[in-house]
Amino acid sequence: MIAPFEYSLSTLLSLFSMNPDWEKPKNLKFRWISTSSKEIKKGTLFVPLRGERDGHQFIKDALNAGASGFLCEKNHPIISTLPEEDKKKAIFVKDTLVSLGVLANYHRNRFRPIILAITGSSGKTTTKDLLGGLFSFLEPKSLVVTEKNYNNEIGVPFTLFRITEFTRVVICEMGMNHRGEIQRLSLIANPTHSLITNIGSAHIQNLKSRENIAEEKIDIISGMKPGGVLFVPDDLDFLNRVKIRTKKSNVGLVIWNHSRNPILKIKTIQKNGFLMEMKSEIIQWKIPGSKLLSNVRGMLAIGQYFKINDLQIRNAIKSYKSPNKRLNIKKGFFTIIDDSYNANPESMLSSIDASIQYAGDKEIVWVLGTMKELGKFSKFYHEQIGKEIRKIGRGTLLGFGEETTPMIKQVPNAKHFKDKSTLCNFIKNQIPKNAVILVKGSRSMKMEEIVSELISFKG
Repeated sequence: MIAPFEYSLSTLLSLFSMNPDWEKPKNLKFRWISTSSKEIKKGTLFVPLRGERDGHQFIKDALNAGASGFLCEKNHPIISTLPEEDKKKAIFVKDTLVSLGVLANYHRNRFRPIILAITGSSGKTTTKDLLGGLFSFLEPKSLVVTEKNYNNEIGVPFTLFRITEFTRVVICEMGMNHRGEIQRLSLIANPTHSLITNIGSAHIQNLKSRENIAEEKIDIISGMKPGGVLFVPDDLDFLNRVKIRTKKSNVGLVIWNHSRNPILKIKTIQKNGFLMEMKSEIIQWKIPGSKLLSNVRGMLAIGQYFKINDLQIRNAIKSYKSPNKRLNIKKGFFTIIDDSYNANPESMLSSIDASIQYAGDKEIVWVLGTMKELGKFSKFYHEQIGKEIRKIGRGTLLGFGEETTPMIKQVPNAKHFKDKSTLCNFIKNQIPKNAVILVKGSRSMKMEEIVSELISFKG
């Protein structure tokens, strides 16, 4: 990632205490900040991060590409391998990832925009995009919205680096998979307002219990100052904990109605969405699945709070489009509902609900891959999905991945597959033309490969 970053060396040194004997020219100015040696421009500050590979190994590449300086963890062995001239460009820190957050927080606090942070087990991106539409009446330079899925300890800082003196609103998505991450992100971003979409079971392997997941989500208020406001649905699990934490932190609480709202009513259920009524005006929401409507109502609650006019709210609903690999309808020999981006128990049930609505009377097939990061709860949650499908009493369930076996056992005539080729051949030979096929699974299952194979099939 790379972002504009116009700061002097002396400013950076004031933020880090590990360079007391600095003798280099403090009038040096940076113009960019990047974590990738492949995205370097002249005047870039390079921030090497530890991941599958240690970014410190690419410091020399970044300098050769035009970087003016780099952060470096103190006593890192890479320093001894650099020429003396390159060593002079090092800014020593204890932890480069933490330091990236320090820089982002410093930049964020130079300005005073509304920062609206979003977290939850599912629905974060839908809500983020809806809110981006809600505030789209602002000039482009006045609105910052998280790009793609840049919602972690790297992505959030780069969202904040996009803030300028013209920024009025920032829509900042925050994700996590380990305890403590949401707190760190909130302390970096210092949200003025926050929203929790729901509290589910995603990443329960790492967080050990749904109670811990709840505490993690509620930690979004950690960086909020007294007087900030948190928005949550009325069916949120552990709502009493939310009330206690917000009161203790002197943060306001707005609770929206998840299932219905006197202002926004469902008039007609259609196969590809809903006709809704808002103050006698009809609005079409073009995505099937009733559970997503909670995200719409969350956006409405924020719109009402900020007194945004009804026309803008209606336009945000009407203009929404699903991101890639998220409930995308692809028509060919089969009609594929491509929801291959990721999966957890709550989003799986939501997508199954959406597929039933879209299919109507047509043949329906669920191609479901393993839901990862469930740990010792994996068998239970996969069984629960199977039980819900069994209640439907129709359709065909095809499981992919070892952990889907408990799901398959719950459904008569369901089939389990260990490889994608065999699964796709079964569909091509056994499933009739025009059948509706939902494809969904965790990111690591690469379910999009199944989508590509089935879309290219001509019969």
